[in-house]
Amino acid sequence: MKKLRCGVSGLGRGRTFVERLNGIEGCEVVAVCDPDARKVAEFGDLAGYTEYETMIGEAELDMVAVIGPGPTHAPQALHALRSGVHVISETPCVYLLEEAQAIVEAVRATGCKYMLSEDYIFMGWVQHWKALVEAGELGEIVAGQGEYTHDCRGMFVVGPEGNYLPWSERGREGVRPSWRASHLPPLSYCSHTLGPLLYLMQDRCTTVTAFDSGSRTYPEAGTIDYASAVLKTEGGRVITLTNGFGVAHPFIFFIGLIGTKGSLRCVSFNFGDAQTRMYLDRDGGGWQELTGVWFERPDGRHWLSVLLEAFVQSIRENGQPPIDVYESMDYTLPGICAHLSAARGGERVDIPDYRT
Repeated sequence: MKKLRCGVSGLGRGRTFVERLNGIEGCEVVAVCDPDARKVAEFGDLAGYTEYETMIGEAELDMVAVIGPGPTHAPQALHALRSGVHVISETPCVYLLEEAQAIVEAVRATGCKYMLSEDYIFMGWVQHWKALVEAGELGEIVAGQGEYTHDCRGMFVVGPEGNYLPWSERGREGVRPSWRASHLPPLSYCSHTLGPLLYLMQDRCTTVTAFDSGSRTYPEAGTIDYASAVLKTEGGRVITLTNGFGVAHPFIFFIGLIGTKGSLRCVSFNFGDAQTRMYLDRDGGGWQELTGVWFERPDGRHWLSVLLEAFVQSIRENGQPPIDVYESMDYTLPGICAHLSAARGGERVDIPDYRT
């Protein structure tokens, strides 16, 4: 079996993708790319590039993992797809509706596979909830809730060499905002909560109304501190989402499902194991704690490896990726449209479906 030649763009979180892809039978990471030559030099046994287009043009890749700064995801994905290279993209996979439409059209035109790397769906707690939902324990799902609040101010300012500096260094000469401060509207990064909710509901969002709190933490960078959205789904359900990155609030992840017969709650503080609870009408005992940890799967496999193996299999067998290009946009575009709604004072915005 010919090995798939893989490339990784972005050597921050992308380091994990190098490791996990190399652990998949039939895969080999042959090239890496990052604008920082020092990071590239750490992978001296691989073909290294500081220019993405050069890597795509020279490395003869079958697939690429696009894992760099958020604003690079869509342009890099488009370039790879148009060059006949399959793409797995970190979130957010697009920032504009025009980018989403262009990616969908490129997938249709080239036949290349494209997938959003929404790894939360492959974690143990989601798989546990999926079994409960499919068994009908919650009855009909009527609503979902999500919050992803993460104090990222430690990654908001960079020095002359591009290295992150303490938040207290902002305003000093030579210090500038990072892309996370200037180019990451909170609800644009929505797929870690919305993705699992839609996956469990087997639904998609059709309209959204949203508001944000403006830019008070880092106004010189235009950072939007906090935003909330109310979404309506095709199946008539309601989803509420809240995100914030420029606030004095350590990491918290919350997600909830509300059904006609029961409800589920999951909350994680500071990336620790989640507290998960379930309420069922039939038991009458209030909230019950569910056993099990947040990340680990019952089968003991690493969730990111499972995701990547499934994507690789879709390439080898010319099948459907576990999150195809349309579902990738289902998990992403509601946040893009929420940002538009907030910018328009809470105007209701329709969320496009590029399947038609």
